[in-house]
Parts: sequence; structure tokens; C-alpha cells
Amino acid sequence: MRRITFLVYAVLWMMLISLSYYQQLKDTKRYAEDIAIRQAAMFFDHIVLIRQWNSSHGGVYAVDDGQIRADSTASSFVETKDGRRLAWIGPTQMARELADAAKSKTVIRFHVASIRPSSADNKADEWELRALLAFRNGETSVRGIAVLDNQPYYRYIAPLPAAENCLTCAGLDDDGGGAISVSIPVASIDAFISERLRQLGVTHGIIASVGVIVLLLSYLAQVRLSKRLDKAKSRLQLAYLDSLTLLPNRRYYDAFVKREWKRAMRHQYPISMIMIDIDYFKAYNDSLGHPEGDQCLRQVARTLKRFFRRPGDLIARYGGEEFCVVAACDANQILALAEILRKAIENMRLPHPNSKISEFVTISLGVSTIVPREHQEFEQLLHAADQALYNAKASGRNRVGR
Repeated sequence: MRRITFLVYAVLWMMLISLSYYQQLKDTKRYAEDIAIRQAAMFFDHIVLIRQWNSSHGGVYAVDDGQIRADSTASSFVETKDGRRLAWIGPTQMARELADAAKSKTVIRFHVASIRPSSADNKADEWELRALLAFRNGETSVRGIAVLDNQPYYRYIAPLPAAENCLTCAGLDDDGGGAISVSIPVASIDAFISERLRQLGVTHGIIASVGVIVLLLSYLAQVRLSKRLDKAKSRLQLAYLDSLTLLPNRRYYDAFVKREWKRAMRHQYPISMIMIDIDYFKAYNDSLGHPEGDQCLRQVARTLKRFFRRPGDLIARYGGEEFCVVAACDANQILALAEILRKAIENMRLPHPNSKISEFVTISLGVSTIVPREHQEFEQLLHAADQALYNAKASGRNRVGR
């Protein structure tokens, strides 16, 4: 895993975690709203149940303590034999009293609302009015978030059951249309949302951190593995490279020629070889010393290597001052290449104090070409190139033999 890959994966992981957090944030808010609305619906059911109980008894009487706002019906007050004054409370009045008590003692509000109420207390606000009109179009309940007294509330409203639309239910309009709305302040749910978001933040933070740590450990493990592979590859390359000239060595040469020989035999194309020997190299070493001789080998190798770029060609150190070229080309091409190599070394103009043919370092070359057949072996090509090299040396050196 490269560094850029690790960074891409880390960014994608963080984006995925962020998306999950955002989605759960939305779900949490939606869930909180559902809880508030369900709670409001339960309050609605309780209020309706109380109204039905009141209505089933034709209203109830309570001792008048001076604070009861009795319903405006014909007999709102009665006196008992012992002189106590009782106020008649109908279903709507009871709901109104409960609403006042809830408003002063709890955060939950409920309200008996009507489109054309007989009492101002039952006048619908704007949100309730839209809901009441929706009931006439077939809606069974309305829920949502609306502002009440400059504060956001979760609100739920549903129409009163048909049995509730009666003259004893004072405060409703003439054609019914009464409903009860329940409102729960958003702030009362904020604590739940905040705690839930804190938990989500901690959980997602842990998951994100674990994911990044796993990616980092994977990246570091991959880096270590890559370094080991690079070292192994480097050791493998060194095993096939001549340490002095940095050309492929005899081991690599053996593996290469076997592979290329089989390929040339299978496809029936010519394979050629050049055997190269530095002229009078022993005399060079004797006069200048082995360090200078090693430097000479390096310079010759660098010069020869410049002419080999195709993957099917090989220039290798064969041993001592000998080099070997293997190429997939015909006799004319290999002969031309050999001459190019000879001139390239001569043009180096590297001084050779004890050469018998030139004042500079030169090379002799032997070339051979074969189209491999089933009965032939690669040694035949090698033997032919070696014999051609011997002929070049016997003919005066610094030339190409064949």
C-alpha cells in the first residue's frame, strides 16, 4: 500500500464514518420527535378519556372555591342543604381546568380548540386552525413542530370523538369541529438528544480511530513487506550481476541463453552471439596494476552497455576480460553491431601502454548466427563465436572475426 493509497483509504473511511454519524444524527432527531409526538398522543387519549367520563355522568359538581370558572349553562351553580355552593363542570370546562393546571405545573400544554368556539378560551391558534381545516378534508391527526409563545414545540392535534360533539360540551362550535392539541417543548427533549449525540460522537470517534489505526498498521506492515521484498529483489539482482562491471554475470547469462534458445527454436528465428575480449589485457594489468585494470573493465562495460536497450538482447561479463553478447538478429545485423562495438571501444581512446597493436585499449570480437534446430544445442553457437574470436585474434586483433 503506497502512502497516497493509505491517505485515500483514510479519507474515504472518515467520510463513511461522518456520513454514518450524520445519518444517525437525523435518525436521532426524528426518533426524539416520534417519542414526543407519541407522548402527546397518550396525553390526548387521557384527556379524551377524562372528557368521556365527565360526559357519561352529565358533568360533575365541585365545591366552588371562587376560582372555578363554571360553564355558562342554565344551572351552573347549586347549593347543598348544608349551604355549600357547588359549581357544575362540563367536559370542556374540565379539560380547560386541567390545561391551566398542566400549564402551571408541567412543561406540557394541551388546548381544546375549535374553529368557531363559543368561548374565547377555545379559540384555535394559526397552527391549530390549519389542522382543524385538514380534519374536514379527512385527516385523522396532525403532528409537527411549531412555535408557541416564541418557543419551538412538538405539537399533536386530533379531533374529538363524535360523541364528544354535544351541547353539554360547552365551548365547541355549533357544527362540532372540536379538537384537542397537545404541545411538548422541544427543549424538554434536547437533553435526550444531546446525550444521544454525545454517545454517537464517542462511538463514531472510537470506530473512526480504530479504522485509521488498522489502516495505518496495514500501511506500515505493507511498507515493511515492501522493504523486505526490495531487499530480496536487490539481493537477487546482485546474485545475477557482476559486482565489478554491474553487467549481468555468468549465472544470469546461462539462464538467459537457455530461455532465448528455446524461444528461437520454437519460433524459428535466428539467434546470434558476439564473444568479446580486451586485447592484451594482461599486459595492461601488469603495467598499470589491478586497480587500473578494474577501472578499464568498468569503462569498457559502460561503453558496451549503451548499445543494448531491447529486452531480448544481452550483454554480460563472461569472465576475466571477456564479454558476451546474445541477440535475436541475423548474421548481417550481428556483424554490423560487432563493428559498432569495436569502434566505440577504440573511440574511448583509453591509453594502453603495452598494447602491441595500438596506443589505446581495443577489443577483438567473434560473431556467429544459428537458426536453432531440434538436434542442435546452444554450445554450437558458443563454440562458433569462440572460434570466430580466436580467428580475430590470430588475424591481428582489434577486428571482428566470423
